[in-house]
Amino acid sequence: MITPGMRSGRAHTRCCAVKSRGMAKDTSIFGLRFRSNADLNPTRDELEHFLAGTNKAGTREPQGSDLARYHGLLDRMREFAQGPRIDREARDIRDRMFYGALGISQFFNPALELAVGQFKYHLHLLAALDIRKTVTFIRSAEQEIATFDPRKQEHAARLARLRGMVEERKQALSAQKKSRADLVQEVNDIAHYIRDNLVRIEHLCEASIVILVGLEVSQQAEKQLIQDIKDQFRDRLKDSLHRGPVSQQQLDEAKRDVAVLSREISALVREDVYALTALYEAVLEHARHFAGSIADLLAAIRGGQDNSGQGDLAIFTELEQVLIALIKDYRFELKAAALRSETAHEDVLREKRREMLDRIFALLERERRARSDRRRNKERRRERPPAALPSERRAGKDRRSGKSRRR
Repeated sequence: MITPGMRSGRAHTRCCAVKSRGMAKDTSIFGLRFRSNADLNPTRDELEHFLAGTNKAGTREPQGSDLARYHGLLDRMREFAQGPRIDREARDIRDRMFYGALGISQFFNPALELAVGQFKYHLHLLAALDIRKTVTFIRSAEQEIATFDPRKQEHAARLARLRGMVEERKQALSAQKKSRADLVQEVNDIAHYIRDNLVRIEHLCEASIVILVGLEVSQQAEKQLIQDIKDQFRDRLKDSLHRGPVSQQQLDEAKRDVAVLSREISALVREDVYALTALYEAVLEHARHFAGSIADLLAAIRGGQDNSGQGDLAIFTELEQVLIALIKDYRFELKAAALRSETAHEDVLREKRREMLDRIFALLERERRARSDRRRNKERRRERPPAALPSERRAGKDRRSGKSRRR
C-alpha cells in the first residue's frame, strides 16, 4: 500500500547514490536513505504487488493490511492539507489542530510507510532463502561420491554427473549466501534508518513541548488576540458613529462583550496549548518507546560465521512485529475544548482561535526547520576535510607576548 508521494524502490535508491559523488548528507526527518541498495529494492509496482498479493504467514490477510491504519491517516492528512482553503476553514477546528500538530511532528510520513513496506518485502525474501537444503544436498552427494571407485567404468558416468551437480549447487550456494548477506544488510539499514529518525522525532517533540509550555508563547498569543478583539469592537463603534449617535447602552454592551470574549479567548488559549502539549507528549513517548525497542533488537543481532544471518532470522522477524506495532498501535488523541461563547459573537471567537493556532503552528514549524538546518550545518562541519579548516593564527600582540594557544 504505497502513497503517490512515496518514491519507492530503485528510483529512490538511485537518488541516494549521489552521496558517493559528494552530495551532503540529508539530515531532514525521514529524508533520503543513502545506504539503500538500489539493486535490491523493489519497484513501486513490485512492492504494491507484494503488499496486496502476498499473504502473511499462516493467515489470509495480505501483507499490506499491517499498513492500512497508518496509510488511512496519511491520506486524511493529505486531503486536509491539499483541500481548498475555504473547506479547511469550514471543518472542525479540532481537525486543524490534530492534523497540523501531527504534520509538524513528522511521525506520519510517506517515507516511514515505504521503509516498513520495504522491510517486510526484504524479510519475506530472506525467510524464503533455504540455504540448508542446498548444503544438505552437497553433503549427501559428496558422501555418495566417496563410495564410488573412479577406476571402475560403471561408476564413471554417475560420478561425473554427481560432480557436475555438486559444482552447480556450490555455485548456487555461493549466490544464496551473497543474497542473504545483502538482504541482512538491507533490513539492518532500514531498521537503523527508522530508529535514527524516531530519535529525531523525539527531539523535535521535546522542543515543541518546550515552546508550548513556555509562558511567553501563550501570554503573547493571549495578549495579541485580546488586543485584536478590542480593536475590532472599537472599529465597529467608529463605523456606527458614522451612521449616527451611539447610545450608552451600546457602549456598555460592547464593553461587556469585549470582557467576556477576552476571558473566553484566554481560556481557549490555555486549553488548546494544553491539548497540543498532550498530543506531542503522546507522539514523543511513542517514538521513544519504539526507538528503544528497535535499538535493543539491533544490538542482539550477532550474524553468522558465514555472514548469512541465518541465526538472526528470528530477531528480524521480531523486528518486523515491532515496526508493525510502531505504525499500527499508536494512540494519539486531541482533547480540544468545544467552542462556545456567552456573547452573540461566537464567529469572532472562532476567528481568533484560528489565528492563534496559525501563530503557534508557524512558531513550531520554524523550530522544525531550524533544527533541520542545525543538523545540516553540524554534518557539514563534521564532513569538512582538515585542510579546509581555517588555520589558527595568533594576534601580533599575542605572538610578541609569548601567549600560548592553549587555554
